[in-house]
Amino acid sequence: MLHKWLHKRQEKMSAKKRAAIITGSIVGVIAVLFLSCFLIINGYLSKVKYDPGTKSLTFDIDSEPADTTSDSPQSEIDALNKEIEENFKNNSTPLMYDKDVFNILLIGCDTRKAGGSGRSDSMILVSINKKTSKIVMTSLLRDIYVKIPGIAQGNRLNAAYAYGGASLLLNTIEQNFKIKVDKYIAVDFFSFMDIIDKIGGVSINISDAEVKVANNYIAEINHLKGLPADDGKFTSSGMQTMTGKQALGFSRIRYVGNGDFGRTDRQRLVMNQVFSKLKTLNFIQLNDLLNTILPETTTNLSKGEFFSLILAMPTYSKYSIDSWHVPTNDAFSYLSIRKMSVLGIDFQKTIAEMRERIYN
Repeated sequence: MLHKWLHKRQEKMSAKKRAAIITGSIVGVIAVLFLSCFLIINGYLSKVKYDPGTKSLTFDIDSEPADTTSDSPQSEIDALNKEIEENFKNNSTPLMYDKDVFNILLIGCDTRKAGGSGRSDSMILVSINKKTSKIVMTSLLRDIYVKIPGIAQGNRLNAAYAYGGASLLLNTIEQNFKIKVDKYIAVDFFSFMDIIDKIGGVSINISDAEVKVANNYIAEINHLKGLPADDGKFTSSGMQTMTGKQALGFSRIRYVGNGDFGRTDRQRLVMNQVFSKLKTLNFIQLNDLLNTILPETTTNLSKGEFFSLILAMPTYSKYSIDSWHVPTNDAFSYLSIRKMSVLGIDFQKTIAEMRERIYN
């Protein structure tokens, strides 16, 4: 009897021991996989240029060519300057913030030199709304006339980046549009081309008029890179898979259709294509893409924030995407100030529309 009892007890202990060994093995495998993933992702993130936020304000920037020969009536200019000053100083409208909405500003710099500085040719505020499972892409037109902190005179929105880098641009957007901008990611022309090429191009329909203008931009890039003038130019219109250089030329078009409004529409069209392509990449393709573009990316995201975004990508890829531009078609007027063509916007109407689109 005692023998049977001891035998059963040994069997129970053996079963528990086996279960403990199996459980320990599973935990060990999970720990190794997690550690491996962490080391891989950390290796990627180590390639990124992290912005310490120490760039000082400069007043020595290249001025853009004059757009017109005469300014708008002084009374209109004075009224607009008064409006941007009052909106900038308006403390009754606090910065809009929601813990469930993460705003990242994507900045495309117009530098003609790899790694150089310039104005923010493209500004797209990507808002990830966890409450609505929606991503909102808001193009901010470069010619919006705003108050730039620390600068005496009003100027175009894209000048803020040239004056003080991304930190000043984010501050300018926050103070003028009363929207909390959490972080930014910046690339230049050359990085943009690399991204498009690494995902295998983007499929877009281009018109005859757009081909003509885009080819001029492609010729400029060829000159900067020491390539033949006709290298990679469009040879026809219609639906086609664009290379990085062609997509850049297409995205820069301002003189076909509705000026800068049409240009930002083209930029968001390309971005939508990029997002769609990213969903289809296998591990090898994604690895190749990250190893190429991350060293060309500048951001103020911390490694931890970057890591969290990467882990959340499978979830975000299922979100719906809404895209639009600021200002809306009924909230601006064209003006010329100091021989610059600018957009004088209705800030209160624009702020209300941004809050509705991004947070609701």
